[in-house]
Amino acid sequence: MPKALVLSGGGPLGVAWQAGLAVGLARSGVQLAEADLIVGTSAGSVVGAQLALGKEMGQLLAQVEHFWAGQERSAGDSGAAGGAGTAGSSAAIAERMQTLLSLMADATTSGEGIPAETRAALGRFALQADAGPEARFAGAFAFLAGEAWPARFRCTAVDAESGSFVVWDGRAGESLDRAVASSCAVPGIFPPVTVRGRPYIDGGMRSGTNADLAQGNDRVLIVTLVGTAEAAAGPQNPVEERFRVRLEAEQAALTGAGARVRVVGPDEKATAVMGLNMMDASLGPAAAEAGTMQGETLAAELAGFWD
Repeated sequence: MPKALVLSGGGPLGVAWQAGLAVGLARSGVQLAEADLIVGTSAGSVVGAQLALGKEMGQLLAQVEHFWAGQERSAGDSGAAGGAGTAGSSAAIAERMQTLLSLMADATTSGEGIPAETRAALGRFALQADAGPEARFAGAFAFLAGEAWPARFRCTAVDAESGSFVVWDGRAGESLDRAVASSCAVPGIFPPVTVRGRPYIDGGMRSGTNADLAQGNDRVLIVTLVGTAEAAAGPQNPVEERFRVRLEAEQAALTGAGARVRVVGPDEKATAVMGLNMMDASLGPAAAEAGTMQGETLAAELAGFWD
């Protein structure tokens, strides 16, 4: 019975928490790396790629901590708080983030996710923004350079010029490091990443989870920092509401096709540790620790579903 793992977006802290969760679960006997299909979007593509490559859990956590330490150093070099390749003052970055959220909030709320015309507008915004050099941002993913593409791994991105949604699977010759970098290229915060001659932005600009890509599997585990009822509970948060509606539609489509679906989001402690700014890489180690503790606690409950 094939099973799929879906890992959502969530910024630097999403990478840390998801990696910690995978480590905590593995320590208690639940191996997310055993998935027959791993779908990663944005932050989830970083963790998903390493799980699909079969990285040992201690190595996974160490690599993530090293990765985001580099992100924090690069942010300091540019006078910003956010990640490698980010350019401008904190005020400028906050302004670009607000523009991004406004564009996403204007998208129609439906189970279809963010429409192509809005994705194209997000792409234009990303191409015009001064978010730092592409080479520096893409270089943060050099730890994946030269790795053969795992056959069971997919990651998502959006063409910055057309708004078209793409699913990278390595079959067209795209490199793993640049594909993952493109999936993480949050518009206005990080620069678009060129893959096969075209610029791409974060796959979360279509859906925070893109869990519909897991159709055809009997069991689907969705690990997400976006789209849950708890995440959408904050006042006046239309972007989270759109993620929630999309996630519910994806779950309904999966269960309608006969799959068993389980959704896991940050628990109360992890949520408190990460706060509201998922781009704050300085909290990465604490988020990873919170994820590890949650994984160890959750393992007994999840084992019957996953094994």
